Amino acid sequence: MADKGPGAPEEYRARLFDRYYQGVDSANPLGPNLTASASKKGSLGLGLYISREIVSAHGGTIGMEPNPGGGSIFWFTLPLHPGAE
Repeated sequence: MADKGPGAPEEYRARLFDRYYQGVDSANPLGPNLTASASKKGSLGLGLYISREIVSAHGGTIGMEPNPGGGSIFWFTLPLHPGAE
């Protein structure tokens, strides 16, 4: 999947799949300064972590690359047969 958003700065890419990790521009929906606009882009930092856990549990890998047109390209691989590598 590719998006055309601002992308992830290089210094944050290594942590994108960490539990509870949020980029510097993320708004925490549980934070004290939540506004209507922030609630639409807020995150808990769990989506990519959960995705990695699911893909990993099935023997696959997941990653992200910068999209040359802007944004990011997220990808994953799965083995053809359960347990195969």
